[in-house]
Amino acid sequence: MPKRLLLILTVAALAIAACNNGSPSPTPSGTPYSPHPDPSVTKAAILVTILGTPQPHVPVEESTPQNTSSPRPGTPFDTEKTNKVGVAHFFGLKPSKTYCWVAIVSKSLQFSECAGWAVWQSGQIILGT
Repeated sequence: MPKRLLLILTVAALAIAACNNGSPSPTPSGTPYSPHPDPSVTKAAILVTILGTPQPHVPVEESTPQNTSSPRPGTPFDTEKTNKVGVAHFFGLKPSKTYCWVAIVSKSLQFSECAGWAVWQSGQIILGT
């Protein structure tokens, strides 16, 4: 019986050693975060969803906030409709500004977000559920 237990422990130890062969874990890859805006990125992509499903042909209004200390959408100066995959693109943005977007799904259903460069330069902004 002790030989059988010793054999089982030896096999288990070899299996664990094979799984962890001493190689270091791979370093995560990705774009490093920059503490400064990228002046070459002047476009924002807004994805509109309902229950996770992209919504085509939804008007999305763009504005700057009425008050930067408590950002709420201001008077819209551009409106773009979402494309067939539910994304609206806004161009000519200035990294020094905060922008707000309002997706108007219906008169009673709207989604909004205000964001600075750190958000709109780093990926899609998702409005919806």
